[in-house]
Amino acid sequence: MGSGGAITIRRLTLDDVGAYTRLRAAMVEAEPFAFLGAPGDDDCADATIMRARLASPETEIVAAEADGALVGSAGVYRDQRVKTRHRATIWGVYVAPTVRARGVGRGLVSAAIEIARGWSGVELVQLSVSARHAGARRLYERLGFVAWGEEPDAIIVNGERASEVFMQRRL
Repeated sequence: MGSGGAITIRRLTLDDVGAYTRLRAAMVEAEPFAFLGAPGDDDCADATIMRARLASPETEIVAAEADGALVGSAGVYRDQRVKTRHRATIWGVYVAPTVRARGVGRGLVSAAIEIARGWSGVELVQLSVSARHAGARRLYERLGFVAWGEEPDAIIVNGERASEVFMQRRL
């Protein structure tokens, strides 16, 4: 993955599913406490499942691209239930180490927020972050997200436990 060139952020299309599933597999491997999926047990690394999700009009993935390779991503979807259609959820935020500290995370999450803002009736955006990822939490706070709760022992990786912090931002 390149690190010196320009980075662009764009919405993924169905043509990008293969590149995304490869990135997702690398994400889950590199950051085991950041994602609920695990190697061999992650729906988002399955091309068939991701094609179906991206075909939905209220599911989008934005990605950062450098030197022709995906180096980061953030997904956003709108809840489909009648009582909760006012909420959108950001998920799967990742920035490759080679391009960190260059504003990529801010750009990805901001793009996801703008997508949610474009869906009629969406009033708030929610996400969760591992309590082990203080830098990601600080980014979300700078973007206006407020923590509202924490789930202790939300995941266990190789016997180590991590809590998950739930956050939301009103639009």
